[in-house]
Parts: sequence; structure tokens; C-alpha cells
Amino acid sequence: MATPLLFRRIIRASTIATLATVLALALSFFLTPTPSLYGSKTFSSAVYDRHGQLLRLTLAEDQRYRLFTPLSAIQPAAIEATLLYEDRWFRYHPGINPVALVRASWQTFVTRQRSVGASTISMQLARMRFSIDSSSIGGKLAQIYRALQLEWHYSKTDILEAYLNLAPYGGNIEGLGTASLIYFNKNADALTLIESLSLIVIPQNPLARAPVHSNASPNDHARNDDVAIDARQRAFALWLTRHPDDAHWSDQMQLALHTRRRQQLPFSAPHFVDHLLAKNGPGSWHSSLDQQQQQQIEQQILEYVLNRKADGIDNAAVLLIDTRDTSVAAWAGSANWFNNDIHGQVDGVTAKRSPGSTLKPFIYAQALDQGLIHPQSLLADLPTRFGAYTPENFDRGYFGPISAQDALIYSRNVPAVALANQLNPDFYTFLDSAGITPLRERDFYGLAIALGGVEVTMLELSQLYASLANDGEAYPIALTLDDAAPRPGTRLFSKEAAFITSSMLAENPRPFTSSHLRHNKLTNKEPVTVAWKTGTSWAFRDAWSVGLFGHYLVAVWVGNFDGSGNPALVGSTAAAPLLFRIVDQLSATTNIESVNNSLRGTRIGGLNVKKVSVCAASGDLPNKHCPKTKSTWYIPGTSPIRVSSVHQQVQIDENGLRSCHLNNPRNTTKVMEFWPSDFLALFKLAGLPHKQPPAYAPGCALSDIDQQGIAPRIQSPSARVEYTLRANQGAENKIPLQAVTDAGAQTVFWFADNRFIASAKATETVEWSPKPGRYVVRAVDDLGHSDSVNVTVRLLPEG
Repeated sequence: MATPLLFRRIIRASTIATLATVLALALSFFLTPTPSLYGSKTFSSAVYDRHGQLLRLTLAEDQRYRLFTPLSAIQPAAIEATLLYEDRWFRYHPGINPVALVRASWQTFVTRQRSVGASTISMQLARMRFSIDSSSIGGKLAQIYRALQLEWHYSKTDILEAYLNLAPYGGNIEGLGTASLIYFNKNADALTLIESLSLIVIPQNPLARAPVHSNASPNDHARNDDVAIDARQRAFALWLTRHPDDAHWSDQMQLALHTRRRQQLPFSAPHFVDHLLAKNGPGSWHSSLDQQQQQQIEQQILEYVLNRKADGIDNAAVLLIDTRDTSVAAWAGSANWFNNDIHGQVDGVTAKRSPGSTLKPFIYAQALDQGLIHPQSLLADLPTRFGAYTPENFDRGYFGPISAQDALIYSRNVPAVALANQLNPDFYTFLDSAGITPLRERDFYGLAIALGGVEVTMLELSQLYASLANDGEAYPIALTLDDAAPRPGTRLFSKEAAFITSSMLAENPRPFTSSHLRHNKLTNKEPVTVAWKTGTSWAFRDAWSVGLFGHYLVAVWVGNFDGSGNPALVGSTAAAPLLFRIVDQLSATTNIESVNNSLRGTRIGGLNVKKVSVCAASGDLPNKHCPKTKSTWYIPGTSPIRVSSVHQQVQIDENGLRSCHLNNPRNTTKVMEFWPSDFLALFKLAGLPHKQPPAYAPGCALSDIDQQGIAPRIQSPSARVEYTLRANQGAENKIPLQAVTDAGAQTVFWFADNRFIASAKATETVEWSPKPGRYVVRAVDDLGHSDSVNVTVRLLPEG
């Protein structure tokens, strides 16, 4: 009796244990957190050019090519064929196929016949997702459990999508979309029927059916091709059961397809792709870059640095922007990404460098908006001290009087600094609003900011220049087609200032290069107009050239990433030739005829600009005595337009002096040039001395003197400066008195609070030794004109 009782107790205990186990499994099945379909698996990134050409496919973190492809982006025939070949009852079973499981178990474990697969797509996904070894009974049970769990938590569509993204397609390639891109160089939604069937048979036996390594032997290629074709034909036979009309594919199904190997994947525009992925993160990105133009520019750089190797030039960076949407069309960060000798993996497009004179156009654009100049305004190019800063020109020489347009074209430093000194808001504020970052405090740069004292990236510089082509508005530079969609910009200056600045830069004559001749021979037409500027940084470390033509902007940098200088690194001779090689090649292969209209003065619709004739000598409106005029753009209501007073008609008596008796028959009438004293000094400095008008004849009273001309302009002292006297320096405490006078003025009289200080010739400087206090300093010329300024002088205590 004991034995049956013991047996019943064992049965009861086993039943309770079994029920507890089932209950525990059931609870874990329903109560455990929803398992992720992909777990910790990461995905590859794919970057395409604007035409859909693959630039790079990256590896996932586990060194596999695994590109996420939504089900909607996969050819429907490939999806249907996968279900037909792998799991035709997928839409109906709960994750496992009981009939197939029983049949497979019977043949595998009872009759010991050939193993028959019974894994559904859900089970295959569970095995891949949870890394299950399903070769044992325990592993198979775990696979079944996980498959049921996935089916409970996810839709059939989610499970099928995950399977098609994780299934093996040979080597380290996972996912049908990845395989389509690697093997056939196309997206999965563009697969043909034969390509679809070639792919869907691989997961069952990736080693035998996937295209082999490019270095494999011919026998290996032939063997895999035969196995793959045999499997594809079986899949095609299944396909014909549902699609008999596709029988015309039969002959092609017997042929091996040409496929690309992993080792043949492109590695294009590496600096650009690195920057895009660092900025946007992993994913599939359709960039704005044009692969053909990228290759053209890379080839031009390689040829150029090879030709200039004797000059020590071996590296360059180029950025091509489509100004219509401010998107990147080409991006070459160095001459050779793989060359470690030039630090080729450093990106010259994003590196901070001194821009030299390339920022000057934006000083002129600000000056145009603030009413300081128009293109023919005369500026002074002479040695000038701005506080403690004394800028020099690149050639160490001075032009004297020069028009604003010529000062910009010839990149004169002194006029640019003088204009920057007058800007309000200043140039620092402009750069800050333009997004140049990071900027140090304003006083760190001073006026040197106008000449490249602040470092910028090529991206930042290109965004500034693109604003000239976009009516003064700056837009973030787009890397992808989505980024290039219409978006808000930042207004940097008026569209009128943008137009006039571009027009001035377009007058800069292009350097004569061999590419000029080559372009003419290829196209049988004159090169396009380019609005361009160069820059050279201090110590010849960076050579720049930036140009606008048609709907493109090209920025070129030539230099060394280690910061070493080279006398050959001059913008006009090192960077400009490469810029024009690129311009000429692009203009020969791209329709950019609109450039001439946009830069030669016909882009005036909707602009508040007009052309006006000005006196060629002064840049002001011509009076009746001006002998020669030229046209210039101006902004009505803003530009400084006044009537020129340089050419004046005077009466000369028999002694060669100016007569104050205008009706004297012995007088002769002459038209003479009356230049202010500062410009007379400029002409003399430039080696172009001008004859001054003669003095008035003795006995002429002020009431008899012609009151044409300009009043004195006091240059020193300045109301903006508080002057300090040092108690222990005595006679050395002197302030210079200097004024710009009319050409007809001979003498200037200086007063402090109506107390006479001294008199001097109009071109001379007087030294004044004041005491601490506040003064009204006045300059009066011998023609009766005057100017005054309030001056503060304080005493600095000893010690």
C-alpha cells in the first residue's frame, strides 16, 4: 500500500510543480516588460548625394553592415517572395506553426530522417534578436517562447520589418535593404524580380548563396553562383504558382547577376560625410552634395598642388555652395584625406583660420548701408594712426586718394580700417550677429578685426559671402536636401548694399591663367563674370580666395594645417588660380549664364538703387566745371551724394594771383582744382602733386573773397578722446592741432575759448600746451571758414 501512496504523492507533487512552472511562464510571458525588437543592436548610416548616389555606408557598432530599412521602402515583390519562401503562413499563425513543428520533430527525433526546418519568421527573429542557440531542445523551446512573446507584443508588420532588417545576407551584411544597397547599388524599393529572388534565398544559407569576397578564387565564385541560381530557381517556381504571368523571367533566372562586393563600397567626400554624421547623427541622409562636382573639384585640387609642389604648396581645401538654397554642392577638406604627411584627415572647411582680407567686403557693405560711401567715394590710402594701431598695406606702399571700389578691389588696408573705425554699429557687432563664434571680448581685437584679426571657418566665411547673393540675408548652410528647404534667414545688410558690394567685387579683373585659355578653347566663349576677393593671413600662413558666379559660391583655402608659413601663400597667387580653375571647369559643364546678369548691374528689380553720374575726380555730383564724369550706383536717401566743389572757376589777375575784382578786364578766367589739404598731402605722397590755386591778391577783404569751398575740419584734438597730462613731464605735455582745409586757404588760426593760440600754414601742425580743464578749440582759415570741437584735459597725478 505504501508504494501506490508514494506514487500518488509523486504524481501530485509533479502536477503541482508543472502547474507552478506553467503559471510562472505565463506570468513572465504577460508581465515582463515589452522586449525591444532590436535589443542593443545599432544600425549603419548611409549618406547619399543629391542624385541618390551612395557616398558612404558605415559599419554598425558591432562591425556589421546593418542599415535600417522601413518595410514601406522595400519592393513589395521582395516582401511577398520572402513570405512565400520562408513562411507562407506568417499572416495566420501565432508565432509558431504547430503542424510544421510536429512534422519536423517527428522526422528529426523519431524517424531520424533529414532535418526539416520548422522555424517561422517570428522564430527566426527571436533567435537573431535574443542570440538563441536553437540546435538543442532547450534552445528550441526558448526560441518558441520568445517568438510567442514577440507576437504578443508586436504586430505582424513590426515583426516582418525587424526580420528583414536583421536577417543575414552574407559575411557581415544584415538586412535586405543593406544587401540591396551593397550588392546592387540601389535602394530596396527599386529591386527587380530577379534581384529580389536572388536576395530572399540568401538567409537560409548565407555562406553558400551570398556573393563571395572580391579576392575569392574563380572556383569559389562559380560554386556560389551555381548554388545561388539553383535556390533562386526554386524560389521562382514558388513565385510562379501565384504569378504565372511572370514566366517570361525564366531565362534570366538561370543567369548569374553582376554584384558589387563590400570592398567596392564608395568612400566619397570623407570630410563632408564625417561632418554630416557628427552633426546629424546616424541614419540615412540624402545630402545636397553633387558627386560629379565633388570629383571634379577633388581632381582640380590634386592637379593644382602637384603643379605647385615646387613652391611648397601641397594642401588646399575647397567648398562649393549652391546659393539658391545655400546648400553644399562639394566639400573637399584637404588635398588628400589619406595623406598623413599633410594631415589630410584634418578638415580645412571647419578649421578656424585667419581670413586675411576676405572680410573687407562686409565692412564696405556696412559702410554703404550707413551712408558713409558709394562705390566712387574717395578714400584716403596713406599712413594713418588709429590710437595705438597703425595699419599697413600688404605691399607697404600707399595709393593716396582712391575710390571705395578700387580700395576694395585692390584690398587696401588703411581705407578698410578707416571705414571700420566709423561704423556704428561696429564691425564686431556685425560679425557677432552673423554667427561668427566664438568671439572674444571686443577690445581683444580692436580695429585689427577688419584685417583678419578674428579667426573664422570656411563654412562661416562662405555663409557671409552667400548673403551677398541672397539680398543681404544669411541662411544656415544646408548639408541635406531637407535642410535646404525654405527657412528663415538673418538679415546682415540691405539688399541694396548686397547688390552694390557684389557689383564692386565683380569689377575685380580675373588673373590671367592657363585655365582662362583652356576655357576659351573648350567653350568658345568668354569666361563668366566672378565677384571675388582674396585674403592673406599674417606671416603667410593662409591664402584665401572666395568667388560668386551664377548660382554658385566657391571658397578656396591654401596652406598648411600645422600653421607653418610660406611666402608663396598669398591669396592672389596661391588661392585665386585654383578658384578660377574650378570656376572655368564648372562653367564649362554647368549652365550658369545668369551670372553676368546678376553681377553686371541688371539685378535691380525691386531694389532701391539708381545709377548717377559723378565727377571722376572727386566722386561727387559734377558741377558745371567738372571735365569728366563716370557712373556709379547709389542708394537714394542713404548714399552720401553732394555736388563736387573740386573744380572751381577763378579770376586770375595780371600778377598770377586770385583777383577779388571780378569785373577787371585784365583778369583771365581759369578752372582749377580745389582739393582739401589732406588730399593734397595724399597726392604728394602718391607722387602726383597737384598745383594749388594761387593766393588772393593783397588788399582783398573777406567780404570780397569768393566763399566757395569747404570749412576746416579739425582732425586733432578729438572730442572723443580725454587728454591726460602727466605732472612730471612739463613741456612734453603737448596736444597737436591739425585741420583739413580748403585748397584756397593759406593760413589757419587756432583759438582756445576765444584765446588765440597760434597761426600756421594750412598744411602744418601746431603744438598746444594746455592746462587741465575744458576748452572749445576753434580753427579759422583765412577765408573766414571755421570749425570747433570740445576738448577735455585732465592732470594725471604723480606716482
